[in-house]
Amino acid sequence: MLSQYFQPVSGNVFWLYIAGAAVFTLILIGVLMAIPQSLRKPTLMGVTFLGGLFFALEFFLPVHPISADGKQQGNFLTPLVEPFGNTTPVIIALAVGLGLVNLFQVHGRRITRRQEGWGNSLAFFIATFAMMSINILDKMHPNSINKNLNKILFEGTLAALDATMFSIIAFYIVSAAYRAFRVRSVEATMLLVTAIVVMLGQIAIGQLLTSWLPTDGLLANFRVENIRTWINQVPNSAAVRAISFGLGIGNLAMALRIWLGLERGSYFEG
Repeated sequence: MLSQYFQPVSGNVFWLYIAGAAVFTLILIGVLMAIPQSLRKPTLMGVTFLGGLFFALEFFLPVHPISADGKQQGNFLTPLVEPFGNTTPVIIALAVGLGLVNLFQVHGRRITRRQEGWGNSLAFFIATFAMMSINILDKMHPNSINKNLNKILFEGTLAALDATMFSIIAFYIVSAAYRAFRVRSVEATMLLVTAIVVMLGQIAIGQLLTSWLPTDGLLANFRVENIRTWINQVPNSAAVRAISFGLGIGNLAMALRIWLGLERGSYFEG
C-alpha cells in the first residue's frame, strides 16, 4: 500500500521534506505560468475534472475489505485518499500565504507612501513578525523564556484583543436585532414575539413570571422555559434543517459547475 511511503518524519529529514516541497511548488508554479494563455483553461479544467472524478469514483464504487483483518472497508482508490486526496491543508497553506503576501503589499505600500493610517500598517508588521518569530522559537527551542514570551503574546495580547473585538461586534448585533424586531409587518411581529419569549425563557426573571404554573401536566406546557425549549427544538430546528438542505443543494450545484468547467472567473477566462 502507498500509505507505507507516507509516514511522519522528524529531525533533519522533516526539513529536507519541507525544502523539497517548496522547490517542487515553485517549479510547478513556474510551469503553470509558462503555459500559453490559450492552454490555461483546458489545463485547469482537465486537472479539476480528474480531481473531482477521483473522489466521485472513490465514493460510488463498491467497497470490500482492504486490510488483513477485514475491518477497513474501501476500494482500490481508498488507500490513495490519505496521501493524495487530502488537499485541504495544502489549500489552507496557500490561502494563508496568499493572504499574507497581499497584506504585506497593501501595508508596505501604505508605509512607503506615508498614506493616512500608515502607523497602523507599521504596527501590523511589528505584530506579525513578533508573533511569528516567538512562535517559531517556542516550537524549535521550547525553553521557559520562549514559552513565557509566546504565552504573553498569544494569551495576554491576541486573546485579549479578540475578546475586545467580539465584544464590540456584540453591540452591532444588538443594533441589527433592534432594527429587525421593529414591528412593521406580520413577519416582524412574529419574530419580535418569538425573540421575547426565548429571551424570557433564558433568564431567571422571565422564568419567574410563570413559576406559579405546575411543573407537570397540561398547564406545564405554558411555562415560559418549556415554550422556549419547544421553539428551539421544533420550529427552529425545522428552519435550520431547511436552510442546511438548501445550502447543501447550492454547494452541490456549485461543485458540479466547477467540476465540469462551467464556472466563470479569472481562472477559467482570459
